[in-house]
Amino acid sequence: MTYPKLTQGSKGKDVSALQTLLNKVGAMLRVDGDYGPGTTAAIRYAQDVARQQVTGVADAALWDFLHKQPQPFAPLDTNGVAFIALEETGGLAYYQRVTRFPHYPGGKSGITIGVGYDLRFHTADEFYSDWSDYLPKATLQELEKDIGKQGSAARAEALKALGIEVPFYAAWQVFVRKTLPGFYKKTLIAYPSLAALPGLCASVLVSLVYNRGPALSGHNREEMANIRRILDQAEQARQQGKTGAELKQMLLPVADELLEMKRYWPVTSGLVKRRQLEANIWRDSLDAHLV
Repeated sequence: MTYPKLTQGSKGKDVSALQTLLNKVGAMLRVDGDYGPGTTAAIRYAQDVARQQVTGVADAALWDFLHKQPQPFAPLDTNGVAFIALEETGGLAYYQRVTRFPHYPGGKSGITIGVGYDLRFHTADEFYSDWSDYLPKATLQELEKDIGKQGSAARAEALKALGIEVPFYAAWQVFVRKTLPGFYKKTLIAYPSLAALPGLCASVLVSLVYNRGPALSGHNREEMANIRRILDQAEQARQQGKTGAELKQMLLPVADELLEMKRYWPVTSGLVKRRQLEANIWRDSLDAHLV
C-alpha cells in the first residue's frame, strides 16, 4: 500500500487521517487537518513507541505501524478517547512538563497520577492491580500512602521531590486498559442507551462522568438527570423507528444541559472550557451521523 509522505506544514484529509491514527497510540490530538508542531511532536512520540528512527516526518514505516495498531478502547471512537485523555492530562507536551508528576487538582481531589487517576477514589488493591506492571515497587509503596486521602499541593511537591513520576506510556496503558473501561461501565449505568448513540456522542458522556462522576441526584446534579431523561426519550423513539432527523432534534438539548453546567465553576476554570467543547462535539457528531 502506498502512503503519502507528510511533513510539518501539510494540511488536509491525509493529515486528519494521520492524526486519528496517531490517537490510537496516545497522541491526544484534536483532529484538525493541520500538521503543526503538535502533530510533529506526536509523530516523534509514535516513532519512539514503534522503535523507529525519530524524525517527526510521517513516512511509510510510521503509517504502516499505526495502521496495525488496535483501537485503544473499542466501545468508543478513537478520537473520543483522545479527547478524554487530552482533557485529563493537557496533552503530550504538558504531560511531560507537569502531569507526569503526581499532582493535586484542587478541591476534594486526592493526589492524581497518569490520566486523571485520583488515588483518593481507589482502594489499595485496585491501585496495585492497575499499576504493578508499570511502576517500580518503591514508587507504588510511596503512592500507596495517598490511597483514600484528600490531596494537597504540599504532598504533590513532596512526591515530586522524591523523584516520583509516571511515564506517559505507562499512564496510557492503565488509562485504556483499566480506568476507561471502568468509567464506561459507570456511564452505562447512568445512561443505559450509551452504546446506541452516534459517533463521538458516547465519548462526550464518558468524559462528563469521568470528570463529575455518575450520580444523577443530589447537589448540582439537575443537568445530569435531565440528560438521562432526554436520552431515555430518544432511545424509546429510536426503537419506535423515528428518523435520524427526528432523533437529532430530540438529542440536541443534551448540548444545552452541558452548557448549563458551566454555571458551577468560575469562567476561568478549565471545566467551563471542557463543557463547551463537549457541547460542540455533541452537536457536530449529531450533524455528521443523524440526517
